[in-house]
Amino acid sequence: MRRLAFLAGLAGLVALWAFAARESLPAILPGPIAVAKALGTILSERTFWTETLLPSLGRAAAGLALAFAVGAPLGLLGWRWPAVSAFFAPLRLILMGMPAPILAILCILWFDGGTVTVILTVAALLLPVFQLATAEGMSAIDRQLAEMARVFRVPAARRLHRIVLPAVWTALGPALRIALANALRVTLLTELLSGAEGLGSAVQSAQSWLQTDRLFALVLIILALIGLAEAGLTSLLRERKRS
Repeated sequence: MRRLAFLAGLAGLVALWAFAARESLPAILPGPIAVAKALGTILSERTFWTETLLPSLGRAAAGLALAFAVGAPLGLLGWRWPAVSAFFAPLRLILMGMPAPILAILCILWFDGGTVTVILTVAALLLPVFQLATAEGMSAIDRQLAEMARVFRVPAARRLHRIVLPAVWTALGPALRIALANALRVTLLTELLSGAEGLGSAVQSAQSWLQTDRLFALVLIILALIGLAEAGLTSLLRERKRS
């Protein structure tokens, strides 16, 4: 029933889009058919996959991995020693409160505006997410259960698998879902502002040349990427809960 309602809503949006496009200029609002043709053209271009899509996905993945590699240990240290969490609190508040475009512009000014800039921008914005999620997950561990496991000398690997990781995953899983989508968004934003080759620069180029149908097609690709990433992670979260 929910799937039918979703499809009905999607069909309604497409119908509204088609109606609005008929009353507008193609350079302002192209119709669904024109955008579908542009989408087919883009997907048939080999350079789109090698020089546009893959660089963007690589930067997003690298920034996400760097944020986790730094944020998770900081969260663990902050949970173990609250003074560490308090020490990094000002930096965390700055990163969480700073709008993404401003941080992207600062990173462009400080670095070369290329791949390193994009990766660092993504990592800086997502680092607090993993820090807080890890600390929250560690705090969710059942202390009585952990103490019982210690008293009965349950092996450390089994305690990690059965007690620690499930508790951490309750907070880290949803945080990862948010971070995954935001990694793609911040990557595109930084590429758009810096001119680095990727989806962001492709959007900027289409806008500059008034290729509105191509612009809309690129937006659909971006939305599809974010939707697929969230759907895949949601499925993983469900499987984790079942197990």
